[in-house]
This record gives sequence, structure tokens and C-alpha cells, in this order.
Amino acid sequence: MSTVFSREEINTGRQREFDYLKGIFMLFIYLIHAFQATMSAEDSITSGVYMFATMSGAAIFIFVMGIGTVYSKNTAPAEFSKSGIRMVIYQYLNNIAYVAALLLPYPFVRGNLSDAGMGNFTLLVKIYIQYTNIFFITGIIYLVLALLRKIEIRRCSVSQAGFLRKAAGYVIMGLAVSIAAPFLYGKTVNVPVIGYVVKLLIGEADFVSFTPLYFLSYALFGVAFGEILRHVKDKAGFYKRLAIPCIVIVIAWWALIFRKYGSDISQMRAVLGDAYTLPDFWHVAASMAHILFFAIIIFLIEKRTGRKAGRRMQEPGNPVTRQLLYYSRHISKYYALHVTVYFIALGMHGYESFKSYQCWFLTLLSMIVTEFMVRGYNSLFERIKK
Repeated sequence: MSTVFSREEINTGRQREFDYLKGIFMLFIYLIHAFQATMSAEDSITSGVYMFATMSGAAIFIFVMGIGTVYSKNTAPAEFSKSGIRMVIYQYLNNIAYVAALLLPYPFVRGNLSDAGMGNFTLLVKIYIQYTNIFFITGIIYLVLALLRKIEIRRCSVSQAGFLRKAAGYVIMGLAVSIAAPFLYGKTVNVPVIGYVVKLLIGEADFVSFTPLYFLSYALFGVAFGEILRHVKDKAGFYKRLAIPCIVIVIAWWALIFRKYGSDISQMRAVLGDAYTLPDFWHVAASMAHILFFAIIIFLIEKRTGRKAGRRMQEPGNPVTRQLLYYSRHISKYYALHVTVYFIALGMHGYESFKSYQCWFLTLLSMIVTEFMVRGYNSLFERIKK
């Protein structure tokens, strides 16, 4: 163990494999949301991408957020609390943008709306007024981590306990949450206001995309992994050792899935879709194995290509890798804005679903339009700062 870990914090730089991972999954998000946001039937390729993405997807962003709380320069509980409140506010500002995007085409198409189109329009507006997604769950999890951080400081565990003991504490909490979540999910509280808040945190409703209850375990595991990663002095050796159990779990997961559902892709897609949003201990374990396996592969590829090019952690020259890192740095903006393009297109289409090839075209359109919006905003913001 001494050849891999150090008591001192050594590995304190940017862990870029996770930046690449977030950027890559932003591409999958563009495609999957093109079908989901426009209420269109998925084609076989998109269903395959979705099933693949259910093994990481949103979990990547929450896990990396957990790592980020360890690597951040602002680790005070007050800072975490501010981040949490800010992310919850972002969620409802994002909802306003979504509803505005749905309403914008309505005056131009209302005279020709079919009954199905009118029904879709009404349903979507109702859902996205209250919608909770990645911003909301991130905000709630930040608040939980702020509380845990406050408890750490009061107990002085940072100075008294070693990094492995601290990491083990977060792993135990993550395991406890993932085990308890199935028993709490969907429980209703018949008390006004309180019942609604409980539904947002652990319940099920059309407007609840993900519950903080389920994804909290990924954040706790992320904190634990970040604590360990800071003390890794041989990262390649550490990742090669970690890859072995990850590969075993990944193979076992898909072997069991195909053994149970065989060639029934539609049922497999439905089951994996449910597991993606509903609490399940085994899905959490398999998702963690997938996330770490992907990150390890990216790290080893970058390490090898970087060595061949004679460069280390500097900005890559490849425009594709630069774009992936740009996605990662500004992921919140891309995530918030890309769906608005789909909603406007859906409205102009009479709030009725698209064909498969049209959704692929919308994916490309959203990528281009969102790119202009994000880069334009960033450029304007930099000019204002100067």
C-alpha cells in the first residue's frame, strides 16, 4: 500500500479523466433528450445509448461533484450551503426558461393544434413549472454535505483521523443510504407543504425526474474517492488495481442482465430505465463500477497519448478533446440551455412527436445553437468583468 498511497496530500491537481467523462456524456445527453423532450419514440440506436447511459449518466455528475468538494479551495460548510441554495434557485430559474420555451411557439400554432398536441402542451407546461432535475438534487446534496462537513469540524475528525478512516466513513454512509433508499422511496406524508417537500426529496411524481435520496449515495462515494485520490502517489498503479474489481462487476452486471432478458431489448430498456431513476443498491454498485472503469480507461489513454506527444497536463491540441473539456467546465450552462431548443422545435411542430431522423437532426441543431449561446454568454461575461 505504501507504494501507492502517501500520508501527505500529493495528487492535488486536476483529475482530468473525470472532466473528459462529463464532456463525453454531455453528447449522450444531447441525443437522449432530443427524443425525450419531444416525446418521440426512440430508435434502436438511441435505446442502446440510453441503456448504456443508465449505468452512469447523472450519477457521473453527482459522483464528480462529491470529488470536487474534496478538491475545492472553498470547503467551509457555509460555502457548501451557498452552493446548495444557488443550485436549487438555478433549478427553478431553469424551469422558467423551459416553460417560456414551451409557450413561445404557442401563439403561432394554436389555430392548428390537434387534440394530442394540445394535450401534450398542457401536460408539459404543468410538469415543467414544478420540475426537479440535476440542479435540484445537486443543491439538496450540497446542503447535506455542508451538514456533514459541519459535524466533521465540530468533532475535529479531519485532524484526528487518517484519510482512509475518513473515506471509510463516507463509504459506510453511502452504503447505508443506497440500502435504505428502496424502503423510503415513494413514501407519502399527508401534511400540506411538508408532504410536497417530502415528495421532492424521496417521492415519485411526474415532475420529479430524480430524487436526492437516490443520488446522495453517489456524492458520498465521490467524497470518499476524492479523499483517497488526494493521497495517491502512483495513480497509474492505483487505477490498474482498481480496474480489476470494476471489470468483474461490469461483466457480471451485463451477464445477469442478458441472462434474464435475453434478446428482449424493449423489456431490458424498460427495466434499466426504471433502475436509473428508482433506488436500488445493486444498480448503485454497478453504476460505480462503470463510472470508475470509464474514468480509468480515459486516464490510461490520455497518459499514453500525452507521453507520445511529449506533453503532460497542458491543454490538449486536439479540437475534439478541447471541446469535451469545454463541455465539462460549463456543463451547467449546456445542460440548462440545450432542452430549450427542443421545446421550441416541439412547439413549432404542433407539440407532436418527431420521427427518428428528425430527432437526430434536432440533436445537431441543439448542439450548434447551444454552443453559440454558451460561448456568447461566456465572451460577454468576460468583457463585462474586464
